[in-house]
Amino acid sequence: MIVAGVGWAGERHVRAVQALEAAGSNVHVAALVDVDEGHLRRKGRQYEIAAAYLDLAEALESHPEADCLVLATPHRAHRPGAELAAAAGCHVLVEKPIALTIEDADAIIAACEEAGVILMVAESVRYGPRMSAVRRVLEAGRIGRPLSGCINLIPRGHKSFEYPGRRAWLARPQQGGSGIWMLNGIHVMSAARMVFGDVVRIDARTVRSEQFRSEVEATVVALLDFETRAVATVTVSAELHGYERFSEMVVFGSRGTLRLNWRRGETLLVCSEEGPPERMEFGPEEEGGTPVAFLREWEEFLDAARTGREPDTSGRRERNSLAAVLAGYRSIEQKSPVDL
Repeated sequence: MIVAGVGWAGERHVRAVQALEAAGSNVHVAALVDVDEGHLRRKGRQYEIAAAYLDLAEALESHPEADCLVLATPHRAHRPGAELAAAAGCHVLVEKPIALTIEDADAIIAACEEAGVILMVAESVRYGPRMSAVRRVLEAGRIGRPLSGCINLIPRGHKSFEYPGRRAWLARPQQGGSGIWMLNGIHVMSAARMVFGDVVRIDARTVRSEQFRSEVEATVVALLDFETRAVATVTVSAELHGYERFSEMVVFGSRGTLRLNWRRGETLLVCSEEGPPERMEFGPEEEGGTPVAFLREWEEFLDAARTGREPDTSGRRERNSLAAVLAGYRSIEQKSPVDL
């Protein structure tokens, strides 16, 4: 396979693939692609990958044996990268969000479907130990049908929204980045959809203090209506102080409640009619220095590619997460609810 974009996410994909290869999986990183030649060469030496390219088309042409492409490039480069990969017959694992517009997302989906290749969005939160534990509770029917809830993501608590070094583009819309509602809110939306179903209506608002310096949104608060008739609130903030990356999910069901805290060392609390409250452990965050979320999403991607089945976070499914986030932006602008 080929990894395009050897930054924060791209490196974790390389490490996950190499860990799976070392464990016996028939998978191998054949080449790296990045626009920063010096960085590319350093990472090639670090991961012992000799083939390195500044151009994705050249990499695909030079490695016809590659049957998978990882797109960990800036968001606006996802569509051309995915279209090149599909034309070359490569399955595509694209970092979230799938795109910044529905038009681009639909073009990526169409290109992959026409080529008969798998398209999966690398929505790592869905494959981490915490959301995996939530999924097990829901599938076991421990709390019944999810009726309402809240998700709060307060990861930073700063007076601006920015990233250091090579990741600076993430918070710069003019360079293909976005604000926190898109960048981190897409995680929340995917998690909410996993629990409650697809969003059919959103009413979103922004708040900020006079001290917040960035032009992008500081905090977004939204009320979500789902196809299942469930209702939930969401808060995603770059400014509010969470202290130790405060993030939580509470789901109220027809027969019980679950409460998840994303802090290290916390547990999943399940309260149900079946018995006394239970605290469930998540399991390790890493295996051999590699994030578990990346290992599990790679196992999902490889199985989908080998069997031809639709992955859990397929492009078509995660298009719905993008649509909900974009509807949130429209709701903010219009100051009124938006139906999807």
